[in-house]
Amino acid sequence: MIEAFDGIDHWIPRPVRIDLTDLADRGAATIRQLQLPEAQPTHPAAREALNRWSDTSPLRRAAAAVLAHLEAASYPLDSVHLHGEPVIGSRYSDTEWQTGIGFGWRRYRSLLHHLQEGTDWFEVVRPTKTQPLHTLHITLQDRSALPRR
Repeated sequence: MIEAFDGIDHWIPRPVRIDLTDLADRGAATIRQLQLPEAQPTHPAAREALNRWSDTSPLRRAAAAVLAHLEAASYPLDSVHLHGEPVIGSRYSDTEWQTGIGFGWRRYRSLLHHLQEGTDWFEVVRPTKTQPLHTLHITLQDRSALPRR
């Protein structure tokens, strides 16, 4: 097991832990755990993207926290893919989605495909209405070390 799983390993399915540990061991990616604070994005497109979910949805809360984190870290929102949809633009455009966001491992199968093109993946491990937002930040280090699928 890797340090990033400390305290949250029971919310990460065993096959996912195995795959992520393999990515880290290969040097393909670094994985670190973040605990995101409750926050709201300020960019109009990011706020619009939140309308996919109701005000009380744990996914909306998780999306808001990740998007606010990305804004604060100066990630360009026009290259962010939020739970299967772009924040800005169309999924049918030629845009390269550098940053992917997933919730509760629902889009985990997209992770390796995303890392073939992009650079970062943020996975909110267990989105809830009130509990801490434990998030794994997976950052590509060596694309050639990614497993072939």
